[in-house]
Formats: sequence, structure tokens, C-alpha cells
Amino acid sequence: MRLVIAFLRSQRGTMVADVAKAGAAIAFLSVIAANFISSQTAQLDRDAMRQVAQAAAKGQVIDPLVTGSIVKRANETKLDPCVVPR
Repeated sequence: MRLVIAFLRSQRGTMVADVAKAGAAIAFLSVIAANFISSQTAQLDRDAMRQVAQAAAKGQVIDPLVTGSIVKRANETKLDPCVVPR
């Protein structure tokens, strides 16, 4: 609450400084939050990154954006306009 009161005070020339302080605080908290989230989810994509690294070492082209959970379904998909149910 003290921050809101300090931000709304009626002194001339402090609005720019207050916005800069708020922006710096938001940027700092965003970096901390992103760091925390990335450290918590690091193990989730370890297998996919291992596959990408192995393919790159062998000189193969691989799309790192396709996750392992949909690779099999994507490979099995056949798009044939003549087979569309009507």
C-alpha cells in the first residue's frame, strides 16, 4: 500500500522517476520469475534436447520445435482429400 501512496503523491517531476522505478522493479521480478520457472521445468524437455543434439552431431536435419509427444502422431497422419468423410 505504501508503494501506491508514494506513486500517487502530488509532487512535481516525480512521475517519470516513479515510472522508471516501477519499470525497473517489474523487469527485475520478471527475470527472477523466468529464472525460477526455467529451473523448475528443465527436466521436462531433456530427452527432446538429447535427440536434437544427437541428430546435429550426425549431421542430420531435425526440427527442434516438434516435441516427442506429437512426433509419432504427426508421422502417422496422412492427408488425402479424396478420403474426407461427407
